[in-house]
This record gives sequence, structure tokens and C-alpha cells, in this order.
Amino acid sequence: MKMKKEKSCLAKTFFLITDTGKWLFDLTDLKMLLRSIPGPVTMLLVMSTITMNLAANKIIWSGLIINGVPFVSITGGIFLSWIIFLLMDIVTKTFGTKAAIKLTVTAAVINAFAVCFLACIAAFPAKYPFEGASSVFDTLFGFKALAAPQPWQILVSSTVAYIVSGVINAVVHGALGKLFKKNPDGKTAFYVRSYTSTIIGQFADNFVFAALAFKVFAPFYTYSTITGIALAGALLELVCEVVFSPVGYRICSKWQSDGVGRDYLEYCHKMEVSKDPSRFEFTNEKTQ
Repeated sequence: MKMKKEKSCLAKTFFLITDTGKWLFDLTDLKMLLRSIPGPVTMLLVMSTITMNLAANKIIWSGLIINGVPFVSITGGIFLSWIIFLLMDIVTKTFGTKAAIKLTVTAAVINAFAVCFLACIAAFPAKYPFEGASSVFDTLFGFKALAAPQPWQILVSSTVAYIVSGVINAVVHGALGKLFKKNPDGKTAFYVRSYTSTIIGQFADNFVFAALAFKVFAPFYTYSTITGIALAGALLELVCEVVFSPVGYRICSKWQSDGVGRDYLEYCHKMEVSKDPSRFEFTNEKTQ
């Protein structure tokens, strides 16, 4: 009996892995998703991701000095990270957890290409209009920093943190949607899902990034400082989420009333093994 249960568990796990792999590399799904999400949202997400990771090269504030070590530090990326999480909450609510994860991975890949492109440009020795003219470019994007993490290290740190936090944010946001069965599309449901997923996801994002960039690659901070960085950043980003989440809710409601993403969601219903409860559901009637 125990053997049968173990085999059944292994079979389900294998099926889940293979099904996830098929979904992740389903290019038709990705094309339909990118066509369904309004262009300005995708553009803002990608631009914010690239700019945030570049801004993360600079520490803008350190405080709460304990035994000569700052317990809290904040990078320039904090000014844009909340935008990314708000946009992913909107995408998760409308298109579902899987779609949000796929969009997160897509944005991370584009960000990697952007950093690699800048690295290639920085590799060219520029002598015009004067010797050392390229140092301005190199310094601006962090390619000349000696003690600080190098751009490729920031790239690895930010990409890992971005994908991990994006998956956590989408999964938590989607899982909490199951608790609001009576009114899953109401304001309370959206706010609870957004606030909870943001504080957890942002903490994970800040912690993973700081641990890799400022401990593994460049040993600047202790783990107590890294925890302080993650917590302070998550709280500040949560405040931004609270302020702007009403805008996110109105966007979701507008998309639902306009039938945004209907074709993509109909495709998902045909292809997926189990229904994604985190997203909107349209009626059979066509939206006018």
C-alpha cells in the first residue's frame, strides 16, 4: 500500500514537472500573452526592470549604525521596484499566476540582454573626443567600480532575485485568491492579495539581491545588515503599494469590463490541466 502511494506521488510529481515544462516553453502561449497585455504595461515593466537593476549599483542611504556597521542600507532601485510589483499584481489578477511568472522571466531575459549590450559597448576603447572619454559611460553604468560589485555580478544577483521574488509574488497573490470565493474580484480581495504578496515578495527580492551582490560577490555587509536592508526596503515598497494599489484595482476592473485578454484566457482554458483560480473569469457573452 505504501509502495503504491509512493509510486502515485512520483507519477504526479513527474506529470507536474513535464506539464510545467510544456507550459513554460509554449511559445504560442507567450505570443498570445504579449499580444493580450496592453503594450504600455509591458513597456513600463521592462523599462522599470532594466532601470531598477542599473540603479541598484548605487547605495543612496545607510543608517542605524551598530558597532560601526550599518544595519540598514537602501539602493537606488527602491524607487522603481514597487512599480514592478504593482504591475505584476495587475497581470496576476487578470491573466493568472502562470502568466505573471512567464512575463517575469521574459523581462529578466530582456534585462540580461540590455546589460550584456552595455558591457559590450563599455569594452570598446574610446579615445574621442579626448583620451578617457569613455570613462564617463563606464562610471555611469558601474563598469569601472573596483571594490563594488561589477555589472555582471549585479546582473546575476538582480536576475536571481527578480525571478525568485516574481514567482513568490505571483504564487502568493494567486493562492490568496482562493480565500475570497464569494467576491474574488472585489477591492478587499485585491488589496489583501496585493499587500501580502508585495511584503513577502519584496523582502525576498531585497534579501536575495543584497546577499548575492553585497555578501557573496563583494563582502560589504553582514547577514544582519542584509536582513535590515530587506525589511526596510519591503516596508517602504509596501507603503508605495498601499498608496497606488487603488489605481491597480481600477485598471484590473477596466480590463475585465473591456474584455482585455479574452482570447488568451480562452486559449488557457483549452490547454491547461487545471484551472488557475487567481485570474478573472469572463462570461460566455462577448463584452460589448
